[in-house]
Amino acid sequence: MELKIRNFKKSYGDKVIWSDLSADMYSGEIISVQGRSGEGKTTFLRALNGLEKLDDGYIEIDGKKINPSENTGDNRIFGMVFQNFNLFPHKTVWENLIFAPEFHKMNKDEITRKANDLLDALELTEHKYKLPKQLSGGQSQRVAIARASMLDPKVMCFDEPTSALDEESIENFQKVLEPLRQKQMIIIIVTHDGNFARSISDKILHIEDGKFREEVLSN
Repeated sequence: MELKIRNFKKSYGDKVIWSDLSADMYSGEIISVQGRSGEGKTTFLRALNGLEKLDDGYIEIDGKKINPSENTGDNRIFGMVFQNFNLFPHKTVWENLIFAPEFHKMNKDEITRKANDLLDALELTEHKYKLPKQLSGGQSQRVAIARASMLDPKVMCFDEPTSALDEESIENFQKVLEPLRQKQMIIIIVTHDGNFARSISDKILHIEDGKFREEVLSN
């Protein structure tokens, strides 16, 4: 899959966040997004997921032009794992996973199979009936990844995934990325950690003066 981001523009009042963000991304790539505070890194992810309205710009997926600000079924192409995970606090791990698929009226047998497969793959089966408050940070993150994977996104977005994790959990997170890459997902990671970005990324998109500067790595 080829994802083209074209001419993203965003401002708040008189403050221009980006004037022209454009980039090309491909299946199986891990792309990190970096920039100074206030450059709109998280806003970029939210815009891709239809959670933030753009002033201008569009995306193309395999040649099909889409306005991500229009909250349509096409936005199921994108999955989002938030910095604080945003799990439903009063729902169990299992209930968190099945909520969105049930909302979209997916087949119940398929929901059950997929949820169990993800719990097994992410070593969460024993935590199936726990509430989020009973989980560690690393476990909560894996639940958030499983939840975002339930709708089979082609692009998975992570907002500061290492910020609340200890060193062991960061290493476990890096291991979780590989099966997502093998599924040919595009993985986009906003991170302030330059060393982490360089260790896992195919390229880094630096937001500078409202545009992307692309740095290709040789990992």
